[in-house]
Amino acid sequence: MQIIVVVVPQIAEIFKLVPLSNTQWMYTIIISVIPLVIMEVQKKFEEVKFGKVIYQKAR
Repeated sequence: MQIIVVVVPQIAEIFKLVPLSNTQWMYTIIISVIPLVIMEVQKKFEEVKFGKVIYQKAR
């Protein structure tokens, strides 16, 4: 349903959708990556502090 709103120009016009600028795309990507970085730091912290391995690499 969301794809239709974005792809069909007449419907996109109803919702007043406009393309993102390069700067807006950069902000979007950065904001999307932040939770991944936080989760990896948290996993490393728990591994060091509690000796708890969350994810083990395959050998």
